[in-house]
Order: sequence, then structure tokens, then C-alpha cells
Amino acid sequence: MLFNSSEFLFFFLPCVLLGFLLLQRAGHLRLVIAWLTASSLFFYGWWNPSYLYLLILSAIVNYRLGVKLSRGNENTSRRWLLLGVAFNLSLLGYFKYANWFLESARLIFEANWNFDNIILPLAISFYTFQQITYLVDSQKGLTKPHDFVEYSLFVCFFPQLIAGPIVHHSDMLAQFKRLGTVGNTPRNLSIGFSILIIGLFKKVVVADTFALFSTPVFTMAANGQPLFAIDVLAGICSYAFQLYFDFSGYSDMAIGLACLFGIKMPVNFFSPYRAQNISDFWRTWHATLSRFLRDYVYMPLGGFTCSPNRQRMNLFATMFVGGVWHGAGWTFVCYGICHGIYCIVHQIWRVRVSGPMGLVRNHYYKMVAQLVTFSVVVLTLALFRSDTVSTTGYLLSRLFVLGGSGFVPEYLKDIQGSAIFKIKSIFSINQDATIVVYGSLFLALAACWLLPSTVQLFQRQEVMLQKPMAGRTAVVPVEWQANSLWATYIAALATLCFLNLGKVSEFLYFQF
Repeated sequence: MLFNSSEFLFFFLPCVLLGFLLLQRAGHLRLVIAWLTASSLFFYGWWNPSYLYLLILSAIVNYRLGVKLSRGNENTSRRWLLLGVAFNLSLLGYFKYANWFLESARLIFEANWNFDNIILPLAISFYTFQQITYLVDSQKGLTKPHDFVEYSLFVCFFPQLIAGPIVHHSDMLAQFKRLGTVGNTPRNLSIGFSILIIGLFKKVVVADTFALFSTPVFTMAANGQPLFAIDVLAGICSYAFQLYFDFSGYSDMAIGLACLFGIKMPVNFFSPYRAQNISDFWRTWHATLSRFLRDYVYMPLGGFTCSPNRQRMNLFATMFVGGVWHGAGWTFVCYGICHGIYCIVHQIWRVRVSGPMGLVRNHYYKMVAQLVTFSVVVLTLALFRSDTVSTTGYLLSRLFVLGGSGFVPEYLKDIQGSAIFKIKSIFSINQDATIVVYGSLFLALAACWLLPSTVQLFQRQEVMLQKPMAGRTAVVPVEWQANSLWATYIAALATLCFLNLGKVSEFLYFQF
């Protein structure tokens, strides 16, 4: 079930919210938790009921292991921890990477065996990492008493189950124990629905529009069709904004949905295209994944407490893991390698050049650094989107091939059906297609660089957990307020969203 579908917005969510409020008003904490857990399992099973058993099995095994870890001595708990991590990584490895390994081996050894493709269960990357953090902290004695139903809700709470944020047990379990207390429901509903609508607008209006501009370019590149620099740049940049607003929209909707139930979520997306270096980018793009990689990969490898060369190797290994986590394929391997190299280069630059010279305090240096970081991230996203490395190579090579002043006819034909071009024809606007596409890209970039993020819009409302340790202030200082003006604005956004619910598209991070 998708957040941007009619069945979710008009049937599932109202029913779950009504049941929650009735049980909460009656003061039945265990029934409230059980209701949200059952609703979340139903939400997950809507996609494929058979994989619901896998989620439940994973939760049972990890819960029992967590109990053993919290009660065992140091020697036995270490063995149970290794067993638990191996169990989780085995599930992830089988369902996510087995197809890729088998296909790679078949090509390397020129074998002709056939095998059935293994379907990747939704959210397995997210709930696997979540449960690994639980096991590690249980072994350290950092978990507090809780029962299996509470733990199950931690694993499968539907606002964040499918695509994050990757939540920490200490953040969530303590909040679940307060669900039986009637809170400030009108405030939670007004703020929650406002954030939900803003996120929905980013997805169904902005991200899905840029998808119409980006998809044809990558399809044509995969087929080896002629493309010129003006087409490729439009496609790559459009995908960069499609992914940005798609993931930003999902992150907003997760926070807004949780707020409806009085739950605070950690910030997972905090204007990453305003980052002035690659490290800041990863602190603000999928911030909870970066936190996991820092605490459970980088620090165990030695972190920053070892020699500079070892630090760089640890950093590279961590970014490589982050790249491969996103998907099984050589494009994701290369994506992780690229970002590992970027982080090492930035660290060396900061230590040897920008730090000693005091450049980080220079306004013009910051502007250039932001532009360079944005450009590097966008170009590398060609790997993220392409099906093969050769497709990425073809795209990047075509950036150096100049054509005419307009798009190639095949690309132009594909994008003519987008909503922007329909509006253009209705109002008899005679602008060239390149002006429409690049004008849209410019507006999106201005919004990313100048306007406040959703976190900044609602920063005074205290409905989110900790912000990432990075991020830039917005040039345009706007904040949400509970008044008629903002109600009108949200209602207008909701109207635009509902008009675009006819064609439902998955969130891009569902595939990870």
C-alpha cells in the first residue's frame, strides 16, 4: 500500500486513526499498541501477504535473541550477537543479493544455468538494520524492559516501515509506552496533516513531473539511441530532483503520519542539496542511514581513533557499504566507490588546504563549495539511476557531444505528454521545450537552495526528534503557523495532490 494511493489516504489511514483515538481515549495502552501493530502488519501484507511471514519471523527471532543478549554474560552474549547479526545479514544477502551474485557468476563462467528470480521483500534493508542496532545495544545492556508486541511495533510501525527513517529502539519504545495517554490531539492532527500534505505534494506533483523528464533519457541511453549534451543534462538533473523530492516527500509523510499518533520521528532529510561538502551531504541525505553506518560500521572499524591512512580506509569501507546497501548491482558498487573516494578527497582537502587557509569562513568559497558538491552528487546519480555501468558511461560521454539548440525528436516526443506541457498548450504559451524543462530545473534548484525545508518550517512545533548535525539556514525565513492563511495554503496543496492521484507511482526508495 502506497502513501500516495487513494486506498491509503481515504480508507486505511482514517480507519487506523479513528481506532487509535477511540482506544487511546478509553485508556487501554496495550490495546492501542496492539491496534497499531496489527494495522502496520496489514499495511505491509497488502503488498504481498506471503512476505508478512518473513517479517514476523525476523521479529520473533531478533526479539528472542535480544532477551538472551540482555541476560547473558559477556562470553555467551558475544556468541548470540554474532549469531543474530549473521541471521539478519543472511536474510538480507539471500533476498537482496543472491540474484546479482548468481547472474554475475553465470556471466563470468559463461554458464547456461537457469534460476528463478528472488523477489526482494519490501523494507527488508530497513528493518534488518533496525534490528541489528537493537541486538548490538541489547548486548551492551542499553535496552529497557519491553514485551514482544511493543518490539513488533518498533519493527513494523507503518509510517517508517517501508523506506525509513531507520529508527532507534531507544527513540521509539519510550514513546510507545505513552500512547495510552490522551495528548494534544487537535495540535497533532493539524501539524501532522500539514506535513503529510506537503510531503504528498512533493511526491505526486513535483517528483512525478520530473520523472517524465528523466525516464526517457535513461531509457534511450540504455538502448544506445542518439543523445546530445542538452538532452543528457536535462535527464540527469531531472532525475536528481525527482529523487530529491521523492525521498524528501516520503520523509515528510513519515514524520507527518507519526505526528498524527503523537509519535516523533528522527529527521531523515534536511536540505542535502545545500551541503557545502560531501560529508555534510551524507549527514543530511538519509541521515539515519548515515548514523547507522557511523555507529555500527565506521566506529567498529576504528573510526577516527587510528592513523590517518587507516581512518581513510575505514571511511572508504563505510561509504562502500552504504553504496551497496542501496542495491545489488555493479552500478551501486561503483556508486559506493565514488562516494568513498569523494569523502577521502574531502578529508584530505579539509586537513591540508581549506582548514589551514581558513577558507571555510569565506563566503565566496562556501558558494563555490556548494555548487561543486551539488554538481558532483548530481553527476554520480547517473550511476544510481542507470541499469548498467555501460549506460552511465554512455550518458556521461554524451555530455561532451554538442547538438542543436533543442532536444532530439525522440526525447521531445516522450516529454510532450507531461502536465507542464499540457498547461503550456492550454494557455497557448509558445515557449520552446528546452525553456520549459530547464526553467523547471532552475525553479527546483532555487527551491532547494533558498526555501526552508519542512524541518525548518515546523522547527518551533517540536514534532521531530534530533536534527542531523549539519545543514544550512534557509534564505527565505518562513515558518508554519496555526492560522487561516496556512490552512488555505495547505488546502490548495491538498487539492493539487488529489487531482494527481489518478496515476499512482512507487517511491523510489521502495526498491532498496
